[in-house]
Amino acid sequence: MTEKSEIDIEVLEEAYNRGSDYLMRYACAPGVFAAVMDTLGYEDDPAVDDVWKAAIGFVGGTGNMAIGTCGAMAGAAMAISYSFGLTKEEPEDMMKMLNVTSVVAEVGKKMQEKYGHITCQEVQFHLLGKSYRFTNPEAMQEFMSLSRAHPACKEVTGDLARWTVKEILEHNPHFSKRKQK
Repeated sequence: MTEKSEIDIEVLEEAYNRGSDYLMRYACAPGVFAAVMDTLGYEDDPAVDDVWKAAIGFVGGTGNMAIGTCGAMAGAAMAISYSFGLTKEEPEDMMKMLNVTSVVAEVGKKMQEKYGHITCQEVQFHLLGKSYRFTNPEAMQEFMSLSRAHPACKEVTGDLARWTVKEILEHNPHFSKRKQK
């Protein structure tokens, strides 16, 4: 699926909408991971549900500290990594690992181009002119109030979900369980 067809555009738009919508439902990292997996047909997959649990710690730039990788980027990296199917039994397959990391880097480059960085606090500075430490209840309240008026992170999670689905479909088209039109 290296060429854009009508289905690709629909799928990418669905991924964007899910990524944007899932932010308020699940938060950034698990929201992007779920948006990508649901878009690709993994809604009821128990293994994906177990991996989703691991995404929670990446919320808000890791543990809500805002100093780590943006949660949306972390969720994207998890989805891409999962799509490649690398197992613990094959860690010596360095080429496969390099393929995974290069695809993650492609999404990261898109994020840097649009949002200036891939870390939570720098993305916040780019979008909002300041950064919030979500471990501080007052800062979290201010951010949530601001987010209702200016939902900048919804665009970030939407973009990351869309870019991730696109990369997975280009590099691992057989990973998708979607019924093709």
